[in-house]
This record gives sequence, C-alpha cells and structure tokens, in this order.
Amino acid sequence: MKNLFKGKRKLILFSLVLLVVAAGCANYVDPETKKTAEEFIIYSSTSFSEVWNEGWFAAIFIWPMSQLINWVGGLTNDAGIAIIVATVLINAILAVFSIKSQIAQQKMQMIQPEMTRIQNKYEGKTDQNSKMRMANEMQELYAKHNVNPFSSIIGMLVQFPVIIAIYYAVQRADIVVRGTFMGVDLTQTPLEGLSSGAYPLVVIFVLMIIFQYLSIKVPGWLAEKKKRESHIKTKDYANKQSGPDQMKMMSIVSTVMIGFIGFTWPTAMSFYWMVSSIVRILQNIIVNKFFIKD
Repeated sequence: MKNLFKGKRKLILFSLVLLVVAAGCANYVDPETKKTAEEFIIYSSTSFSEVWNEGWFAAIFIWPMSQLINWVGGLTNDAGIAIIVATVLINAILAVFSIKSQIAQQKMQMIQPEMTRIQNKYEGKTDQNSKMRMANEMQELYAKHNVNPFSSIIGMLVQFPVIIAIYYAVQRADIVVRGTFMGVDLTQTPLEGLSSGAYPLVVIFVLMIIFQYLSIKVPGWLAEKKKRESHIKTKDYANKQSGPDQMKMMSIVSTVMIGFIGFTWPTAMSFYWMVSSIVRILQNIIVNKFFIKD
C-alpha cells in the first residue's frame, strides 16, 4: 500500500514537471519596463491561431483563460473583479473533479485513526504475508467507508495545468496588464509594492498567505468536527505516530513555499490564489455539510 502511494506521488511530480516543460517556463516580461512585453499581451482581438504559434499549451490553456479575464474585465472595467469572476467560473468548471477530491480527502482524514491502528499493528513486519494482511485490512477499511484513496489524485492532476495557465494568463491578459483594481496596479509584485509604498499589494499578499493556510487546514478541522458530532472517539493508538504530523507539516511547508514564490510574482497571481483559496474553503464546508455522510 505504501508503495502505491509512493507511485502516485511520483506520478504527480512527473506530471507537474511535464506541464512546466510544456508551458515552456516562458518569460513574458520586458526586462526594461518590467511589464509584459507588447508582443505577448493577449487582447480581446488576439486569435487562437496567433497564440497557437507559441505552442499547444499557450493556445489551449492560456489563451481561453486570458480571454475570459478580458471579457469579464470589459464588462466591469476592473482587473480585480475580472480575476474574481474568472476564478469563480474556472473553479465551477473544475468542481466536478475538485468536489470528488475533497470528499475523498475528508473521508481519508476521518478514517485516519483506523489506518494508523492497522499500520501500527504491522509496524516492523517486513515479511510478505504481513504486508499482504495489512493491504487486505486497508482495503476492507476503504470498502467499509466507501473510500477510494486515490480519487483525490484526479482532482490534483486536472488542476495542475489550470494553475500554470492562470499564472501566465494574469500576466498576459490585456485588462490586467493595462488595468487596475481599485487604483492598484496588479502587475507589480508584493516586493515592488513594499519598496514603493503601494501597501495594498502587500495586504493582498498577506491575505493570500492566510487563506492558503486556511484552505489546507479547514478539511482537517471539519473532519474533527464531524467525528465529534458522530461521537467518534480517537483511540490511543491513533496518537502513536511513527513520524511527525504530516498534515501539519504539509500546511506549513506549502504555505511557506507559496509565500516565498508569491513575494516575487505579479500581485494579480496572488489575487487569483487568494480568491481560489476562499473558493476551496467554501467548497470544503459545502462538501462536509451535504456530501459527507456519517
């Protein structure tokens, strides 16, 4: 079972590397102006075929997202509102995958004590029979609670190209490049905002960090709440972990990584990430209330 999880992690990592390569790690910023170079700006009039010349990833993923942002921005005349609406629409499209992923994630957290008991039961046993018995008990546990431990992987794989594409889309969409949000230039980085005194950019960055952290922690909190409401007591064996709390470590490491990267990327991306995190939090609350059965 552990080998299966390791295999899935390798698959995710490999897919992410492929997508980064597919995206070309392109640099669309003019080194002199520090803005998106004119030839890379996607206007409402920019055709699919024009972007196709850059590559399939730009045409299939970046172009439609940029045009969605431009379209909404044309209606609202505000880059920030365009990003908000585009983010909500994109997450609505991905909901079919993300909700299933969130259901699986919360169910896995609810049965974590039983998983820990089984793992502790066979701890240190390396013979083939013990491994088979542990795998069988795990499968019986998943079947009992109707859990597919790998169903969350699908949602993650689907969201990878979206994350990369939206990163470039908010840099290239005309409404973002030339527009503002409440008078703030979202093409500037939080670092530039800090040095120039444009503190709203720093506020957006800080809020992104907060909501990113909450989006990771909320599923665990909801799972604990569900267990309390169902009068499920955590057994002593559930606390006998052989290693550190992986969820807590993931929350901290992920947030630090996003913060480190986000301090030097366009604030438009931080704005998108903040709104997307809020949407994920709301989705988790909805999933916990209406989709997770006791």
